[in-house]
Amino acid sequence: MPLRARTQRYESVIRNGMLMIWHDAEGSPADHDILPPELEGIGTDRYTDWTRKVIDVPNAHCREIVDNVVDMAHFFYIHFAFPTNFRNVFEGHMATQFMESTGRPDMAGEGYGDEDLILKSEATYYGPSFMINWLETDYKGFLTKVIPVNCHIPTGPNSFKLQYGLCVEKPEGLDDKTARYIGTKYSDMFGDGFLQDVHIWLNKAPVQNPLLCEEDGPVYQLRRWYEQFYVDAADVTEEMTERFEFEVDTTKANEFWRAEVEENLARKAGEDSSPVEPVETKS
Repeated sequence: MPLRARTQRYESVIRNGMLMIWHDAEGSPADHDILPPELEGIGTDRYTDWTRKVIDVPNAHCREIVDNVVDMAHFFYIHFAFPTNFRNVFEGHMATQFMESTGRPDMAGEGYGDEDLILKSEATYYGPSFMINWLETDYKGFLTKVIPVNCHIPTGPNSFKLQYGLCVEKPEGLDDKTARYIGTKYSDMFGDGFLQDVHIWLNKAPVQNPLLCEEDGPVYQLRRWYEQFYVDAADVTEEMTERFEFEVDTTKANEFWRAEVEENLARKAGEDSSPVEPVETKS
C-alpha cells in the first residue's frame, strides 16, 4: 500500500462465518443490535460448510428482488409450486415471509416442481439486502433442514450483484461425503430458483404505482418498509418501521391452479399415448 494512501475505515464483524461490513452514508457508528442472529450449530460438525455462488444482474434495481418477499403467485408460475400458506410480517429493519408449499406434479424436475417435495420456509431480511431463510424440506418422508442466505450489493443505479449460499444440517446416520452431496444438490436447486427469478428481473419494467389484485400481497407496505434504507436516519417515519402483518388466502388461487395442472397432466398423457407414425425413408 502506498505510504500516503488514504483509505476509509469500516467497522466489521464475523457473523456465522461471514464477514459483515458496516456502511452508512451519514457516517454513523455501527449498530451491532441490528446484526443478523447467530445461527446455532453453524461452523460445527452439525452442519455442512457454506456453499457460495455469485450472479450479476446488470439491468434491474435491487427493489425487484425485495418485491419477491410478498409475491405469493410467482411460486406457482416461476418456481412450479403450490403455495399452501403465505404470510408477511414487517417490523423495524426486518421483513419476513412465512411460506409453505408442495410441488407441481406437471413440472417434475423443474424448480420446486415435485409433488413429493414439501417446503416449510421462514425467510427474513435483516436490513435492505441480507436475508436468512430457515427451510425445512420433506421429500418422501426424508426430512432435511437447510439454511440458505442471500445478499445483494448495488453495483449501479439499476444493477446489483447477487450472492447466495446455503448449509445443510447433516441428517443422522449419514457420512460427511453424503451430507456434502445433499448440500450441493440443494445449492443447485435453489441456485436454479434464483436464475428463474433473474430471467424475470432482466425483462421486467419497473412500475412505481402498480394496480394490484387481492392475491398480489402487500406490495405498497413492503416498499414503504424498504424506503427507510434510502433516506437519512432523521427522515425515517414511524409508518416505515411499525409492525405490519398480512396473510394471503391461497385457497381460491390453488383451486384454479390445481385445475390448470390437471389439464396439463391430461394433455401430456394424451400426447404420450398417441401412436407414433413411422417415417418413410428412401433408399
